[in-house]
Amino acid sequence: MAVNTMSRTTRLSEAQARALADWWGGSLQQIIGLDQTGETWYGVVLPGTARENQEMPLFQELAVFSLEEARSLEKLRDVNNPNSPDWVG
Repeated sequence: MAVNTMSRTTRLSEAQARALADWWGGSLQQIIGLDQTGETWYGVVLPGTARENQEMPLFQELAVFSLEEARSLEKLRDVNNPNSPDWVG
């Protein structure tokens, strides 16, 4: 994730990242910021997802390190599984 992108987003807390990793079946990741502050960022890395009857995956791997990214991903879930419960962060 680019430093410029990281500075304009709301970082996930460690607890939020852990909850999302459990909820989505991803792995918890921790990175130290590349800027002068050295802030720690917590996120979730999701494995690639294949489309049904397609050779090309929907995405190779997805990393979510901000609340905005998590909310965007949750909005997409309504299209694929409209009856699934929401995650509230």
